Amino acid sequence: MGEVILSENLDDYPTLKKEIEEKKTKSIGLSYVDEDEAKRIEAGIIRQEEMDEEEMKSKADPYRFAGYDPNAIDFIRRCDTKEEAHEIIDFLEKKGELSAEQAKKLRDQLEKKGLRSFGEKKEEGFYFHQSIDA
Repeated sequence: MGEVILSENLDDYPTLKKEIEEKKTKSIGLSYVDEDEAKRIEAGIIRQEEMDEEEMKSKADPYRFAGYDPNAIDFIRRCDTKEEAHEIIDFLEKKGELSAEQAKKLRDQLEKKGLRSFGEKKEEGFYFHQSIDA
């Protein structure tokens, strides 16, 4: 058998070239850093993974709003108009869930700063979607 001559041009080996490029972008060569630095990098990766896991647990909890009792601002944020917000405030005041002073503060904010000063609009199913999408 004759001697096999391989090309030195990496472009002649597209699969190998792709693997080399992926390897360069995917990993940190920890053998090129000192041991202390490698430990710091590894500890940082582990901490980030733990934080990500905790965050996912808290967001994915379908019962995180269980027993939550919406307040006046939650109801106001569902309104489309100032008139609807005034109706909510009047209703909650008559029902005794808002004092006259609290109702006045909400009305003043509504008139001076507008409906969205209470926060962005909460669409129907807000809490359901927060539990599922999170």
